[in-house]
Amino acid sequence: MPLQVDLKKTDQELSRDITARCSGLGVVRSVKIHRDPANFALIKMATHDETVKLAGQFGGSAFHNSALVHLEQESQAG
Repeated sequence: MPLQVDLKKTDQELSRDITARCSGLGVVRSVKIHRDPANFALIKMATHDETVKLAGQFGGSAFHNSALVHLEQESQAG
């Protein structure tokens, strides 16, 4: 399941939001947002174990201490 975020936000805002959201799974070292050719984030964690946990949570892929996680527009409630 992709990580649902507000894709209308700037890359910097998304990076802050993703860091806050993923910090419950470990120490987030960095977040890089990519929008072309698809929306995804490359999230670098402090340890490989944290990376694997993060990738599993959002259906992503783990590469050393980084997880590639697809981003999807969050649904607007109400």
